[in-house]
Amino acid sequence: MKNIDRKLQIIKAADKRFARHGFHKTNMDEIARDIRIGKPTLYYYFESKDALYIEVIKWEFENYLESLNQIFTNEEVSFSKRLEEYFIKKDNVRNDFKLIFEIIVQFITERTTEAETEVLKEYLLKEEELIKKILNSYYKDKIKAVSKNLPYTFVMLSWVIVIGNKMSNLLSGDREFISNENIQNIVEALLS
Repeated sequence: MKNIDRKLQIIKAADKRFARHGFHKTNMDEIARDIRIGKPTLYYYFESKDALYIEVIKWEFENYLESLNQIFTNEEVSFSKRLEEYFIKKDNVRNDFKLIFEIIVQFITERTTEAETEVLKEYLLKEEELIKKILNSYYKDKIKAVSKNLPYTFVMLSWVIVIGNKMSNLLSGDREFISNENIQNIVEALLS
């Protein structure tokens, strides 16, 4: 098996472990056992559990950004529908990208490590750049230019919706924080 393939295999196995059991309850022995390799092989690719964890978070963020890119490049649906799908995709982060969601929650509660905070900053900037590119494309033939803060607003607002929906589900399962209809109204308001 090539080094890149082995490294990805380790990252995927670690992702499952970290998502299911968390960082502290996962150990390198379990990850090695899951993919039937020796623990020294893990340390050949990753100097520590912390280093592996950071790589797993980066891998999740890359997959997450790719899923957003797929939404925005789907020209079969209207632009506003793509933005609505973006917000809906974000609402599913807690199920589809559990470590990303956990890092966001830890950041809010001021429990992230410096390395986790740096990864979060890096990928929020990448998400903002993606949104900026999409919005610039949308507005390129229109008189109105994209506000400098609009992409940042989309990114931050979408994360507020994610956290708000999770809190709403935990605190009052019978009420919805923001419905898909309200998301559509927000998108239309931001674009106008």
